[in-house]
Amino acid sequence: MGALDGQVAAITGAGTGIGVGIARRLAAEGAAVVICAYNSFDGCEKLADEITAGGGAATPLKLDFRQARNARTIVDTAISEHGRLDILVNNAGFTMTKPFLECTEQDWDDIFNINLKSMFVTCLAAIPHMQEREYGRIINISSVHSRIHYENHVLYGSTKGGINEFTRALVTELAGSGITANVIAPGAIYVERYDRAGLDQDRMIRSIPSRRVGTVEDIAGAAYFLASPDSAYVNGEVIFVDGGLTAVGPD
Repeated sequence: MGALDGQVAAITGAGTGIGVGIARRLAAEGAAVVICAYNSFDGCEKLADEITAGGGAATPLKLDFRQARNARTIVDTAISEHGRLDILVNNAGFTMTKPFLECTEQDWDDIFNINLKSMFVTCLAAIPHMQEREYGRIINISSVHSRIHYENHVLYGSTKGGINEFTRALVTELAGSGITANVIAPGAIYVERYDRAGLDQDRMIRSIPSRRVGTVEDIAGAAYFLASPDSAYVNGEVIFVDGGLTAVGPD
């Protein structure tokens, strides 16, 4: 028996990394999950197979959030297949590392559609269903880039700052509804692209008080807490899961 038995969760960006970790944890706690990805859809299908083979319920969807209206599909699918949606995790996003003066209007449109506007679309679709049942957990994934800024990340940092304030503003309109909305802002979390990008992980670790890079399980644990009944009085918060990085700032 898990704390989320009988609940339904929708998790965007669940083909690799953090999204996979969150979906796996919520499913392990008993939730039926509807998951989506686009470029990493193979990973999304593999995760769904893993969850169903373990006795859980998982539905994978291939959705391109460059057209943000497509994000609504994950909510509609959860409602059509399960008749309810208890937990919405907005994790879809990508990192753009590019000097500001080389950025184009198309870059702006793409990153804001995927990282921020898709959250607007999913929340707009999900909240009426949650209001009917007087219960819901909305968890939006941001980044330490919303507080600490680095070269070549102006557009990316702007989207992540927008996620924080979108969520904090949203709770003012959810008052008394039984729905909470919170942000998880991950720090340096190990994913496979770190190896491909040739990042200096030793230098990274020296700048983190916990003296390690985080894992997807670190984020999944925080997401599970915010999805669970234990978080009922946590609302409108931005929780930095970063090993203390934002406490000291970049080196």
